[in-house]
Amino acid sequence: MSNPLTLSSMLFIVLLSLTAPSFAVTLQGVEVPETLPPEGDRPSLSLNGAATRRFLVFVDVYVGALYVEQTTHEAPALLADEGYRRMEFTMLRDVRGRKIADAFYEGMRLNISKQQAEDIRGEIEQMVHMFDQKLKKGDTAVVEYIPGVGAQVWLDGRDRGVIPGKKLFDAILSIWIGDYPVSQDFKAGILGAPQQSASRTTERN
Repeated sequence: MSNPLTLSSMLFIVLLSLTAPSFAVTLQGVEVPETLPPEGDRPSLSLNGAATRRFLVFVDVYVGALYVEQTTHEAPALLADEGYRRMEFTMLRDVRGRKIADAFYEGMRLNISKQQAEDIRGEIEQMVHMFDQKLKKGDTAVVEYIPGVGAQVWLDGRDRGVIPGKKLFDAILSIWIGDYPVSQDFKAGILGAPQQSASRTTERN
């Protein structure tokens, strides 16, 4: 007859279950967490959706994930959100950061008006300068909106600074979920559309 679990063993198992990360989905080998823990003044964020960015159908560029305080399937609600929002890009190949910034600019031009683009010209130039470094496969770029402050940018863990205001973050987010997104499948994934979220699997390490 096997010995019953000791109190210390049971406590260890409980602690392990509490600390083991929970992944909402795995895309192209990239594990995307269901939640991000609180950090500093930022509350815990939940995964709204994730998707693989492809170029010309065949070339996988990055896995994108959007984290928010309150999830929703509605693009207008996400763009109007005043809370913390975080866009993560995990690279699937080596790419020059400047190329990503240029792609952002082209995508923004499709989803915001000429006047809106003119209003944030300075912020766009600041973003292009921040992305002036090479990103390698496996690196992660982050653009996080901090309420009342602006868009904080990290490239491969390096703090690249803050772009003041909310407009630039909304413009970048519109590339993913605006009227003319990078692709409709990508937009559906980021919005956590029912047909996408139904296929999610939960894994634990």
